[in-house]
Amino acid sequence: MRADEGGGSPGVFSGIDPDALKGTIDSVRRDQDTLQSRAAYYRTRLAYYGIGDTELGDVLKVAAWARDELPMLKRRHHLAMRMENDPYPGFEGVVRIDEARVTRAANAVAARDAKRATELAKKNPQDLSPQEFDELNALLAANYDEYPFAEKLVGALGAKKTLRLWSDLSGLGHPDGYGQTSDFQRADELDDMQKNLSLTIAAATNSDSPAMTKWKKDMVAIGDKPIRDFGPSPHSGSAGPEGFVVMSNLMRYGDYDDKFLEDYGTALIKEDRRVLEEAGQLYGTGWGTEEHVNHLGNDRGTDPLTGYMKALANSPDAATAFFMAEQKGEDGKPESNFKYLFEERKWPNDSMPGKESVTGLNSMGHALEAATTGHRPGEQATTEDTKHSQDQADLFSALVKSVSEDQDRLRSHAFLSDSFANISAEYMPDIHRALDSDKANGAKLFPLPGVAAQIQKYDAARFLHAVARNKEGYDRLNVSQHVYAAALMEAYAKHPDAYPQNTKGTINELAYETGLFQGVIGAGRHFQADKDGMDADARDNAWKDQVGTWGGSLVGSATAIATAPFTGPGGVVAGGLAGTASGEIFNGILEGFGDNGDGLKQQVYKNVQNMGQVEDSAILTTQESVKAATGSEEEESRAGHAAGKGFRDADSLVSDSEAAA
Repeated sequence: MRADEGGGSPGVFSGIDPDALKGTIDSVRRDQDTLQSRAAYYRTRLAYYGIGDTELGDVLKVAAWARDELPMLKRRHHLAMRMENDPYPGFEGVVRIDEARVTRAANAVAARDAKRATELAKKNPQDLSPQEFDELNALLAANYDEYPFAEKLVGALGAKKTLRLWSDLSGLGHPDGYGQTSDFQRADELDDMQKNLSLTIAAATNSDSPAMTKWKKDMVAIGDKPIRDFGPSPHSGSAGPEGFVVMSNLMRYGDYDDKFLEDYGTALIKEDRRVLEEAGQLYGTGWGTEEHVNHLGNDRGTDPLTGYMKALANSPDAATAFFMAEQKGEDGKPESNFKYLFEERKWPNDSMPGKESVTGLNSMGHALEAATTGHRPGEQATTEDTKHSQDQADLFSALVKSVSEDQDRLRSHAFLSDSFANISAEYMPDIHRALDSDKANGAKLFPLPGVAAQIQKYDAARFLHAVARNKEGYDRLNVSQHVYAAALMEAYAKHPDAYPQNTKGTINELAYETGLFQGVIGAGRHFQADKDGMDADARDNAWKDQVGTWGGSLVGSATAIATAPFTGPGGVVAGGLAGTASGEIFNGILEGFGDNGDGLKQQVYKNVQNMGQVEDSAILTTQESVKAATGSEEEESRAGHAAGKGFRDADSLVSDSEAAA
């Protein structure tokens, strides 16, 4: 924890690492309980002998102090969990919180607000006045990160009441019977209510209070059961949707506790297999429900995997654990959740009437991004994120292998290509190692700080070809690889002893590998363009604006991957490598290269249907990368020949791997 004057903002700010603080809280809670119980025990036992009273009294004071400080630590942790927190400059994984909000008075206010919110939440939602609905919504929005509001409210409701609360609230705008009308005046506010309730529940799951420990256990246990009791016969009526359906719609926002997500996911997949298997049988209904359970996005919310995938996208560690976890498949053998969801599961059509929704599968793509990279989609990789774990690397290997074995697994859901390209941007060293024919020193040419994904050459070629057939996939692979290569060239130019060859040889090798990579993905995009009879995709101002939505984080991540092996202690880039070359190349791809004084620049990658133009673009961009990295026109010229050879050799690689089959 570190305090400073908040960079021009009033007040004092602390830098908090949420994960580290959570560990401290757990330790303090556990140890103060131990101190309290053991010191009291020995104080009583030794009192007979007239010894230990003062000393053990001091220990009890320490335990009492720790107990009194826990609420303040927990408050800081809740504030630090806010997903919109600004990072603390110079410290990876650390966020800024306003210390002015860390007071016992603020805790008291949050507890008071929780009491009022509980009173409102326990009422029958149909009996809430418009003003009371607004009050509850406002209390949730203002307090979800204000300890102890969330844990007191959600813990007081209990698991089943939480589900019934949202189910009843969500249906307020819809009349019970045909031809009836609803006089509910806040239908347009149900999306905000869903978001605010989600954020509150997510915050509460990070609590270890007895009530929330029970809530989490109960929620997993009742997920496969209807949320209401059946009425008396003969008119029993519906008992409502299963708990998983309702709860998963409250997972679309917020940072849930990792352990809870893992336990919930295990139970959910087990039930999902049963439900979808029975859906194909007589009277099977699948996950369908007539109730309105979702007001966010364009899906009905009846598929519980959708909201759960969104929760995993916000919790990378839980996402990795979930996708790598195994359950029994149809043949009775262990099968990873990744294999089940990507290769086997028939994702139900959950579209709202008149709207086409692919939210479920798209959310799975985002969850896979988090699981393989260690950070949330759209965020830039930190130095720590680049150190892929064994599970992360194994998951990416499985992803590549799966697409390679059957490209239709991706092609039938081509909208996943942007997520797969984003993931690939952070596994550039692993992919290049697979493509590189130098098996003796290729790993040294493409160093990485973590565990390497094990990928075969032809698998890599087929995977890249498949991803690049989609415009979004191609654009992201194209940009991220060029940026990665430029950053790596710059690193080697400043660290010439890091690879067995001299600088000229090293740069030449990187130029060839860049040409090879760009040739493979260029072939993929060209193949699909010809197959669909598409006109050339224009990289105009509209395209530049679109790239602006993802380019920054992608460029930063690709640069981090390239420079991480050359970094010093604390993640500070050794030798001053700040990715200057990568920035120049990114700008050049957007705005064009060169300026002869007439203000005209040479645009690259304007026409994917003209492979000659694509080859020229790959060569020019590679040469510009070399020039930016080394400042040498001689090496720039030599790199052009190497990149051209690599690009042309890609034809043989695509053919031999049957990537275009």
